[in-house]
Amino acid sequence: MTKILRMTLAASVAAFTFASTPAFAAPTSASGPNGLATAHAKIVKPLSLESVANMEFGDITVQDAGLATMDNAGAITCTGGLTCAATGTPAEYTVKGTNNQIVYITKPNVTLNNTANPGTPLTLVLNGHGPTQVLLTNSGQAGLNFKLGGEISIAANTLEGDYNGTLAVTVDYQ
Repeated sequence: MTKILRMTLAASVAAFTFASTPAFAAPTSASGPNGLATAHAKIVKPLSLESVANMEFGDITVQDAGLATMDNAGAITCTGGLTCAATGTPAEYTVKGTNNQIVYITKPNVTLNNTANPGTPLTLVLNGHGPTQVLLTNSGQAGLNFKLGGEISIAANTLEGDYNGTLAVTVDYQ
C-alpha cells in the first residue's frame, strides 16, 4: 500500500510540474494583405464663419395670429391675420476652410425680444429654411456664401415694437 501511495504521489507531482510550466511561442509578424494595418490622417484648415448680412423681415401688421415665413432668397409669405412685405433680407454668411470638404450648418431657434415693449418673446425657427450643409469649392480667402431664411409664429395679442435676437449659427466639418 505504501508503494502505491508513493507512485500516485510521484505521478501527481510530475503532472503538476508539467501543467504549470509556461508555454513559449515563437515570435511572429503579420503577413499577407489581411494581417497588415495602415494609419491615415487628414489635415484640414480651421473653419471660419463670418456674418455678411442680417435677417430683416421688415414691418409685419397683425390683425390676427399667423405665420411669417422668409425663404433663403428673401421672399416673404404671411398667413392667417398677418400682412407683410413681399421681400426681405435673409441672413447671409461666408464660410472658409479646406477645399472639397462638406461643412454642416447648425441653426438653432432664435429668441426675439421686444426691446421697447417687453412682453412675450417670439421664436424665429431657422431649420427648414436654407441649407443644412455646403461643399466648400475653394480654399482660402474667397470662401463660400450661403443664406438662411426662417419663420416666426405671431399671436394675435403680440405687442407692437422691434423684436431682435442673435442667430447662433455654427459650422463643422463632416
